[in-house]
Amino acid sequence: MKAHLERLTKAQTSWQFLLRELKEIPFEWHFHPAYELTFSINSTGKRYVGDNIEEYTDNDLTLIGPNLPHTWHSQNALEPEEPISVIVLWFNHHWIESVTGVFPELASLKDTLNQSHQGIQFSESLAHQLRPRFLEMIQADEARKLTLLLDILVCLQNQPYKKLASSKFNTQQTTLNQQKKLSQILSWIHKYFATQITLDDAANIGTMSTSHFVRFFKANMQQSFNQYLNEVRIGHACSLLISSELPVSLIAEKSGFLNQSNFNRQFKKFKHMSPLQFRKLWHIK
Repeated sequence: MKAHLERLTKAQTSWQFLLRELKEIPFEWHFHPAYELTFSINSTGKRYVGDNIEEYTDNDLTLIGPNLPHTWHSQNALEPEEPISVIVLWFNHHWIESVTGVFPELASLKDTLNQSHQGIQFSESLAHQLRPRFLEMIQADEARKLTLLLDILVCLQNQPYKKLASSKFNTQQTTLNQQKKLSQILSWIHKYFATQITLDDAANIGTMSTSHFVRFFKANMQQSFNQYLNEVRIGHACSLLISSELPVSLIAEKSGFLNQSNFNRQFKKFKHMSPLQFRKLWHIK
């Protein structure tokens, strides 16, 4: 899978709405010049924004700034009989500047937008409050969709949020070629993490020397290749622990760990509990 610069289609509206209904969310590392407001429904998995990797769950409300690489990745629907749903709203800088100029009530939204170059996640309580508006958008006509969007934007103002990507992750200092190269490397990792890929293999994918690759990856992701690889593997193991009754030893193998003790050690490092404790806790929830 090759990650890409996403070119949004030119629609008949000044902003764009998309409802995605999926069995799972594939890892598709991409970026685009528009702001993106994403509301996730009925899934749990990993959210990747710049150099930030976090678990997310139902009612995840996130604002992604222009040209900030991102993706979500999930194989787990909270309600298995229902699809994973993602509501995505895109709007460009010119449109939001016009809106905030026309409506002084939205002036303080500019501060929030300025912080979104690192990606921001809004609180669970705000997401829960706005959920009915997002759901209404699905069946609404274009005029009603617009009023709902403006209502949502008003509610986002002056609300607490958490920044996602670190301040060191600066898309302004990263060339398009560098972003594409990083995207290619990350997509390759997510495709082959369950096999015995190595640092040298990754350097070859990036057409770099091993020493150059080590510096490149650390500078962009704020962690080493092995740390990132282990995090991806443990994330996949969590997915299998939640969605299956497979024995832990087989889950370790399917996640790329040939050594059970190493799997247990890495799992505890990332999740602060054993695999069996994680499975039991999730089933209790």
